[in-house]
Amino acid sequence: MTWAEVAGRLAAARSYWVGSTTGSGAPHAAPVWGAVTGGTLYLYSERSTVKARNLAADPRVVIHLESAEDVLIVRGVVEDLGPPAAVPAVVAALAAKYTSPQDQAYLPDHDPDFDVVYAVRPRSAMAWRLADYATSQRRWTALW
Repeated sequence: MTWAEVAGRLAAARSYWVGSTTGSGAPHAAPVWGAVTGGTLYLYSERSTVKARNLAADPRVVIHLESAEDVLIVRGVVEDLGPPAAVPAVVAALAAKYTSPQDQAYLPDHDPDFDVVYAVRPRSAMAWRLADYATSQRRWTALW
């Protein structure tokens, strides 16, 4: 599997599950929105959320698509890019992806509480389809 294939599947997804680790070592999962631009997945949040506090303390992350039938799991670290105003191209990509009128209130250019954007720096990815698990398993690993 190539990173371009992984990024393509990430780009097509509406929502993602983000797995992080609390300060006590407990796992934490939360749904998020994001967009892929230039082959990088970008996510956003409020710094006051559990996931953002977790990622500030330990930037390791697991990203999982919503489906358990057609699985994609990405492991990596996040890079804190600062507030949405610092990455206008990412804000524009999010606005282009989430176009429903109901989506607007949940985008960083409409809600000032969203005050951090993350770039996911992937280390590895796994994918499979449940219907043909044995033959559909694929992996990608970063070369650096």
